Amino acid sequence: MLTNLNWLDNGGTYPPASEKKRIERYKLHEQLFLSEHLNVLKEHFHEIARKTRKKNYDVDTIINYQQLLSKKTADFVCGEPPTLETEQDTDKLDKLLERQRFDTRLYEAFIDVSRYGNAILKIVGKNITAVSPQYWFPIVDKTDLKTITQHVIAYPITPDGKGKMTELYVEIHDIGKIEQRTYSFDSDKNEIGKLLDSKVEQTNLKDFAIQVLTNITHSGSVYGIDDYAIINSIVAKIMWRLHCIDNVLDKHSEPSLSGPSSALSYDERFQKYYLDLGKFFMRNSTDDPDTKYITWDGNLDSAYKEIDTLLTQLYTLSEMGQAFMEGGGGGNASSGTALKLRMVSPRIKAARLKSINTATVKQVISLLALVNGISIDYNSLRITWNDGLPDDEVEETNRLIAATGGKAIMSQYSALKSMGLTDEQVEAELEQMAEEQANSMPVMLSSVDKHEDEELDDEETDE
Repeated sequence: MLTNLNWLDNGGTYPPASEKKRIERYKLHEQLFLSEHLNVLKEHFHEIARKTRKKNYDVDTIINYQQLLSKKTADFVCGEPPTLETEQDTDKLDKLLERQRFDTRLYEAFIDVSRYGNAILKIVGKNITAVSPQYWFPIVDKTDLKTITQHVIAYPITPDGKGKMTELYVEIHDIGKIEQRTYSFDSDKNEIGKLLDSKVEQTNLKDFAIQVLTNITHSGSVYGIDDYAIINSIVAKIMWRLHCIDNVLDKHSEPSLSGPSSALSYDERFQKYYLDLGKFFMRNSTDDPDTKYITWDGNLDSAYKEIDTLLTQLYTLSEMGQAFMEGGGGGNASSGTALKLRMVSPRIKAARLKSINTATVKQVISLLALVNGISIDYNSLRITWNDGLPDDEVEETNRLIAATGGKAIMSQYSALKSMGLTDEQVEAELEQMAEEQANSMPVMLSSVDKHEDEELDDEETDE
């Protein structure tokens, strides 16, 4: 890890030697996410083929569990955007986040948390953007390697005629300010040259303009642990085993025939025997062999059992379990409770990521609101995360009815609004319902007491 900015001196190496292994892992995982497994695993498959003395190691079936893992993780964390509440103007904040497409940025960030272990969000002017962790170099306190004192964003720019980068752009982030530098750069040697330009910009923020979301960490590093490293070897084995099964099935899928030698005809021109399927092959007795197709049994049970074992380990180590299998159930409907019980493991994983990153997300929202002139108190900002699973309206309604002792939990107006109707449509629907109810009621007949009428007539006569 880096404890100072000396690596940016003239003659320094980019990326610095201590960070090279981390950057290479990021690039590897980016390739896996983009389904470039054939390039990443080619040498691995070649080595397996050499050990097993197989000629064909060109695996062409890509099983991209890595990308699925990242998407599922982001789905459970923020596929359903979190709900925000403040003691100030929540409406203004919601409109700001909508304009900034904050929900999309957050989803992309948690994909990075899964595939890299960290996600980098940056406040630029009045906007929020994302930076690849490949270009992020935190400077830590040498007395406490878990405390970041500066954030450095650095990447090559300005290609020459051959496409080689000639300059290195660097941002040094301190609390309240950003220093922007430009160095000359030799891309062939990965060597940093002279400082060409430098300027300082004040952010007027009480924190870094760089905010970092992270996966789980440990006491020895400031970097998060990605989700890919623990399953990469398993995915490679699954792909290789499916490749071997595919080769076996392809090899023996061509139809082959057996029969008597009389079924063959000799071609004088090509001087070879051939089978003329348009001929009739006479059998003199039942002892003569019949002309028939050969069926072959590859006995691949062991291969399939190994794949099942590998998949079980994949589901366990990725903490996805049934989440990987959703969509393959033939359209069977499940209740909300049953679905949530099957998703216990991924929900626990998502809850862990939410707990780790809630404070950072709140800080990002507070800083973004501040630069846009909206006063949001960090302490009054509340985030309610959702699980990303679909709600079961029947179960939720039954639960509320039971909690209220069978009383109505919603007015007719609110019920119609929940169906997506406009205010005018709701009013028209209520009027129609009232009219239909009135028409369906029987006409009320009133009774007249004749004796009472006679008494009233007598009283009027006396007067």
